[in-house]
Amino acid sequence: METPLEEARVAQQAAHQLSQPYRDQWELMEDLFTLIDYRLYLYYKNHEWVGPRSDLRNMLGLVVSREEFEHNLTEAAQTGLLQKLTPEEARQIEMGEGAAQRRLEATQAALPLLPLLLLFQRFHLDEFQRAVVSLTYAASLDSKYERLFAYLQDDVTRKAPTVSLAVQLYLPSGRTVEEYTAQFSRPSLFTSLFQREALAEGTLKLQPVVLEYLSAGTIAPKHGFKLFDGASQQPEAPLVVGRALESELEGFLDTAQAVVLMGPEGTGRRFLVRHLMARQRQKCLFADVGAAESRTQAVEQAALAARLLDAYLCLSGLESKNAEGELESASSELIQAIEEADSGRPPLFLVAQKRLLRPVRPVTADLEVPRPEEGERLALFRHYFSQIPLQEGVSLEELSTKFSFVPRQIQGAATQADGLYHIQREPLSSAAVHRCCYRQVVHRLDKLAKRITPHFTWEDVVLPDSQKRLMRQACNHIRYQHRVYQEWGFAQKIGYGRGLSILFAGAPGTGKTMCAQVIARELNMEMYKINISQIVSKYIGETEKNLQAVFREARNSNCILFFDECDALFGKRSEVKDAHDRNANVEVAYLLQQIEDHDGVCILATNLIQNIDAAFMRRITYVVHFPFPQAPERKEIYLRTLPKGAPVDPDVDWEFIAEQFQLSGGHIKNIVLAAAFMAAAQDVPIQMRHLLTAAVNELRKNEMVVVREDLREYADLIDD
Repeated sequence: METPLEEARVAQQAAHQLSQPYRDQWELMEDLFTLIDYRLYLYYKNHEWVGPRSDLRNMLGLVVSREEFEHNLTEAAQTGLLQKLTPEEARQIEMGEGAAQRRLEATQAALPLLPLLLLFQRFHLDEFQRAVVSLTYAASLDSKYERLFAYLQDDVTRKAPTVSLAVQLYLPSGRTVEEYTAQFSRPSLFTSLFQREALAEGTLKLQPVVLEYLSAGTIAPKHGFKLFDGASQQPEAPLVVGRALESELEGFLDTAQAVVLMGPEGTGRRFLVRHLMARQRQKCLFADVGAAESRTQAVEQAALAARLLDAYLCLSGLESKNAEGELESASSELIQAIEEADSGRPPLFLVAQKRLLRPVRPVTADLEVPRPEEGERLALFRHYFSQIPLQEGVSLEELSTKFSFVPRQIQGAATQADGLYHIQREPLSSAAVHRCCYRQVVHRLDKLAKRITPHFTWEDVVLPDSQKRLMRQACNHIRYQHRVYQEWGFAQKIGYGRGLSILFAGAPGTGKTMCAQVIARELNMEMYKINISQIVSKYIGETEKNLQAVFREARNSNCILFFDECDALFGKRSEVKDAHDRNANVEVAYLLQQIEDHDGVCILATNLIQNIDAAFMRRITYVVHFPFPQAPERKEIYLRTLPKGAPVDPDVDWEFIAEQFQLSGGHIKNIVLAAAFMAAAQDVPIQMRHLLTAAVNELRKNEMVVVREDLREYADLIDD
């Protein structure tokens, strides 16, 4: 038996413990388990069990007796547990909960707060609501409650607490069951904590994200959610450009309820928000709702998670794509879900590519985040490529001019280049850096054009020196755009028409397509040959629509557009006699406008320059004429077409072949290739008879007659 002194010491220790804060959430839950268990015991004790024998209690939910059936028909209105207790039982509850409350008050004065207590604060829960959340959370932690709830609720399938049970357990004195049951039927911060489908059936189950937060104190990055904590994290890179946008965004923190950051993907809209959070030392939950099966439910979950974390909320992925693959603005249902979302920390940040149908808050600010200008692109290229060894002659100025990239694409190109350097362990060439850049390009030109891989160099070109110089000047137009327009200030004088357009004019087979490939290779640019048949349409307005798509995708892909036989598109405008003439003229005018506005490279080839509209000629930067080759040029073409490794008989009379057969470069290529196959079949070097036979066949193919006298001393080498 304890002495009075020992009893006093035990009482003093108990009083001291009651004044101490909870050390962790599990210690808090142990006390809550005790309080919940006592209420459940009292509920069990005071429940009106109905049945002829007491052992029927073990069959509750499976057996319905006659007495129970009649009792349920005549049962009076439900009342709360407190109204059924004896004074002593009520006093025991009051003492137990009072002791826990004192420790809770001590805990709330300490830092950091426990997740459960933070949830109570952030969702503004009253005493009843806190008790219900604690009950539901306890049920998820200890499986013993599954059997208890199934037993008390007369249903073995009801292993979670119901709304009815929770109301009866925690209904305050003097209040009605109907009043508190109604709390669960209307949307509120309180009901947002519970799973909607279960709540509709009267069952209380906490949302998975709520359980995760209560157990871990945070939310792991998953399902499109990612938390950025500006107090402990820094953005992945410094803010190289966009300082003015950063200041403008910061000004919206205290004035706006929502901020819509408009701009193309990759322009750094979320990047700006992360920098703002780092500077303010605040948290922001980034949620990509486009990755979810239901965007509206994803918005609700994101708002719930942001409030749990006491973080700002930034939503992206609002747009969707239609059947044609075109981007559509956020739907009205999604806008409504955003309007109803309450994350607790204004402003709400929305990342969008297309303008929203309506404001989502009474005070909504729009912030345009455009593609970077050339000077900004150059700053980004210099920043991200600063640690990557490059060969002499690699011009970042040229890259910033060619590639209208957003910051994400420039960073991606640098990442590719850095990986390539660590593989080959030598400075990167201009061609290698260009390949890294093109890997960042996303476009749909393959549906409208065919990509041409350039194989030819200047060594393969047989043209007068004046025409070669003209093409090299055209290449310099791209290489030195930055110097002329930016450094020398011509950009301020020339507002449009900065692109490069080159017209190749000459007979078929004179090398126009080959020279287009040479320019593409010289500039390290991809080239797409436009399929005229897919562009021109008999339906009014379709041709213009197709052309618009071509030039839009060309801007995205930073490639060369090659229009072969362009006179089909750029023909002279005719006198208007009917609707077809009027429509054709509109198409030509529209195309002229697109050429003039395009800042990229267009190469156009025509066999009939006399048919080209004069207005179009005024918009061409360079016109290169391809003359029909004479005998010396034809001989040069023969020799340059032959690869270095091809075996050739030294007795081949190139002068005779070049003089006798007046053919263009395209025909000469066919002759050399056909002769090579004949020689390979006979396992001998390429001989005079192979070349003559191939030349005669090429002429006959084009319905040109060859007589033996024309072949002179070589006539016997041909089999008739």
